[in-house]
Amino acid sequence: MSINILNITRRFPAWGTCVAGLLTGVLLLRMNRYYPPSELLYLSISFLLELVLIDLLTHLALGLRNRVLRIIVLLLPAAAGFIYVAQLYSIWLSGGLIPPIAFANQEVAGLIAFNGVYAMLGTYLLAFIAFALLQRPSPPRFNPRTSMLCLGVAAAAYAGLIHDQPMARGIIVARGEVPVASLVRAYMAYIGMSSRVQLSAAQLVEARAEFSRRTIYQQGFPPEMTQTLGPRPNVIVIFTEGMSARWMETYGSLHPGLTPNLDRLAGGSLVLTNYYNHTAATFRGLRGQLTSGHQEIDGYNKEGTGIGQRDVSGDVTAVSRISIPEILRAHGYHSMFFLSQQEYINKMVETLGFDRTLGRDYLFESHVRGSADSAMPKYLSDPELFDSMLSELEAQPRDKPFFAAAYNFQTHAFLDGDERFGDGNNIVLNRFHTYDRDIGRFIERFMASRLHENTILVVTADHSTFPEPVTVDADRRIKGYFVDTIPLLIYWKGVQHQVIDVAGKNSLDLAPSLLSLLGARKGHNLFLGCTFFEECELDRISNVGGEYVLTDAHGSYRESDIPEGTQAHYDRARRTIERYKSMDLIIDTQEH
Repeated sequence: MSINILNITRRFPAWGTCVAGLLTGVLLLRMNRYYPPSELLYLSISFLLELVLIDLLTHLALGLRNRVLRIIVLLLPAAAGFIYVAQLYSIWLSGGLIPPIAFANQEVAGLIAFNGVYAMLGTYLLAFIAFALLQRPSPPRFNPRTSMLCLGVAAAAYAGLIHDQPMARGIIVARGEVPVASLVRAYMAYIGMSSRVQLSAAQLVEARAEFSRRTIYQQGFPPEMTQTLGPRPNVIVIFTEGMSARWMETYGSLHPGLTPNLDRLAGGSLVLTNYYNHTAATFRGLRGQLTSGHQEIDGYNKEGTGIGQRDVSGDVTAVSRISIPEILRAHGYHSMFFLSQQEYINKMVETLGFDRTLGRDYLFESHVRGSADSAMPKYLSDPELFDSMLSELEAQPRDKPFFAAAYNFQTHAFLDGDERFGDGNNIVLNRFHTYDRDIGRFIERFMASRLHENTILVVTADHSTFPEPVTVDADRRIKGYFVDTIPLLIYWKGVQHQVIDVAGKNSLDLAPSLLSLLGARKGHNLFLGCTFFEECELDRISNVGGEYVLTDAHGSYRESDIPEGTQAHYDRARRTIERYKSMDLIIDTQEH
């Protein structure tokens, strides 16, 4: 009797497939809020076909009589199902499938607890293994001819649905994207970004010569704006992790009271509006703003292929991708970068010319540790970072100006905040409300310190808020891509509040604009941006991976919907940025 029951069960989907199918159904119900019915139907059929293929492979493997061979072949559908379920979790959490950029952001992923995915993957594997152990190698579910026919039909339909598979962006699921195939494609794209050999040493010199400049800016801040600014002021730049401007009431937030401290600071600052992030995510956002450029690959990684790790022993001397701290060093400035983390991002920052990079380890040991047995945290909290930074800066010599930058962590995507906003059901609102509380305490201490007398305080972001589903729930105006307006507040004692509409300019302009405040006009550089008071070609085109977005005073536009009359500018800017990024690719120094 038990054998007959087992034989009957073989004619139904494997238990692992059932678990994956149930999870897919729950996810599709949630996606109904964000997708029109026709798109949801297309995605449902695509996902179902991938599950059918996994299930058919499972049953074909179980029909093999050789035990060792059966186990080896079973690894294929088990791995495919594992990827499938992991991708479902990615959609649930972020709104889309795992993108190529996620492979470059592995360090950050290790700092966030994704407990839900472990439960889902564990349930799937338990069901898959239990089903495999309880099945006998015969009789087969279908005869071999029928099985192969079903597999062929499903594979053909599957290939037809994903033949125009776009690059998985990790924000939405587009037509043609399916869990397993998209992960393979995303990983291959990531490998391609990190390993392409494109430029010879001679071509590198040629490319750098094309972008090399000796003047940083022509027109800086108008004198009437800066007449209250003291000589050789210090500078503190806060790069808020993943903050769009839309969360602040200053920028038209739908949630009044979300950021009262930042709004209060904005009321006494220069406020720049219609200002966009030029790239994402953090590695590119930080390096791109400090060097006014785009980049192809990241700074440091486990594979050793990052910008800071490549072997340049055979390179030809050329103008370096100079940064703000390197330019200011010639003007007598000491530079520091403060981080909540400790690992690859710290090493990337160390390639940017800062005199000191102060990460979690140093700040914890010097300023945070309360007792000898205090455990080292994964990262510093925002209050710990801000307090440590101010303690360090207050101890700096009074006769030597400094340029300091900081990057926090607790506003990162997928994290909640302990300060609830409203009913507390939206983690995005909670985390920015919490951040406002924490930076409010930093601002209060800064205003009371000696630094207030002659320090420019800049509050901005490394990039905009990642448009995960919970972010869209908080503001339905958000578009489904990683480009949005970001805040930029510039404060010093005596500054007159003014709103400056930059009409779609982006964060490429931060470096030249800050340097213009300090009068640093001359210096070799490879800046793509200009100041907020100049016009240049590339500061209204944002680039995230393979996607380019045009911005203007009215909004942002993907390639498919850019305004009439801007196509030629868009195409020209895209080609220029691609050539600029090619300088980051691994150099071929071999003779041809």
